Amino acid sequence: MKYIYLDSASNNKMKKEVIKYYKKILSNKYLSNPSSLHYYGIKTRGYIEIAREKISKIINCESSEIYFTSSGTEGNNIIIKLIVNNLKIKNIITSKLEHLSVLKTILNIKKKNNNIKLYFIKNNSKGILDINKLKKILKKIKKENNLVSIMSINNEIGNINNYNKIGKLCKKYNTYYHSDFVQYIGHYKINIKKIFCDFLTASAHKFYGPLGIGFIYINKRINIKINIYYNNIKSSTNNIYGILGLYKALQINNKNYKIENKKILLLKKKCIKYLKKNINNIKFNGLSNNLKKSSINILNIRLPIKDNLLHIKLELKGIIISKNSTCSNYSHVLKNIINKKEFKNTTSIRISFNIFNKYLDIKLFIYELKNIINNNNNNFNLIKI
Repeated sequence: MKYIYLDSASNNKMKKEVIKYYKKILSNKYLSNPSSLHYYGIKTRGYIEIAREKISKIINCESSEIYFTSSGTEGNNIIIKLIVNNLKIKNIITSKLEHLSVLKTILNIKKKNNNIKLYFIKNNSKGILDINKLKKILKKIKKENNLVSIMSINNEIGNINNYNKIGKLCKKYNTYYHSDFVQYIGHYKINIKKIFCDFLTASAHKFYGPLGIGFIYINKRINIKINIYYNNIKSSTNNIYGILGLYKALQINNKNYKIENKKILLLKKKCIKYLKKNINNIKFNGLSNNLKKSSINILNIRLPIKDNLLHIKLELKGIIISKNSTCSNYSHVLKNIINKKEFKNTTSIRISFNIFNKYLDIKLFIYELKNIINNNNNNFNLIKI
């Protein structure tokens, strides 16, 4: 069976250019353990530092501010723990819509340290965060060591948070600002200097790079002690193949993102249009159907049926989508934006697009979805175009 993959928010396959680059890397006889103090090791270390330098130029920071991790989840864990352990944090401000790698880490820290106060910024039914509430909290606790951790783009509903305004508020009130940029970097151009962010997380497989590699940015002005060796954030051998693959994928995306985003946005626009025509009483979670205020590739829909196996039924028809975040079987995000009755009696799924998707993929997805909802797979139901 040929599958239609509509789960790019979880993972994207590598681009041909990255695979070609990988083959070149694998055939390089000079690659060795980058910690080895012989010719091959030093040569390999040089490749890593070149990649680090080029990544830093793409996001406009210094190479010494880039540290490699195995994923966005690990990056979020490492950063938050480093901040709390090194900077004597008294207050943490976040939202209940954050990725679980942020939420669970913060809740675990709070559990172990009752002296830390935890604040949650409220959100409305569209998942829009109350930035005025953030301002009030920061104004109240401005004389203490504080951390704000708010993601740039929500991985489930696609909302683009006002990270610029959050950054300016954090700067004004002398507060440390961490942001999960996993769904942002590689899809949009970024200038670290303009977003006033102290700590940032990214992951390569979201922008057509290899799995198992990511990076974090730590502003050099922050006096934070990191037990590292050769600028490695953790005690392990550098993932040389992952690092070089990440660099190449980011370089390619940074060059082509405008053209690619235009294509993906058109697919999303058509999908919204045809879903409205074909599915009665469909609703869109968060701002995912707002083409200006949500991610170009994420669409989260709420259907007027209760079917916990819907994503499996679609997969049996060759359609790969996601029920919610990859890292959880349960959506804490949707629970916080949908009223209890509707949450209990409806089914939500996340569709996310990539550059490999085609117009026909959208039509087939809606065709199969409509048949499942109508519980009439034996009849040929044409979708409305």
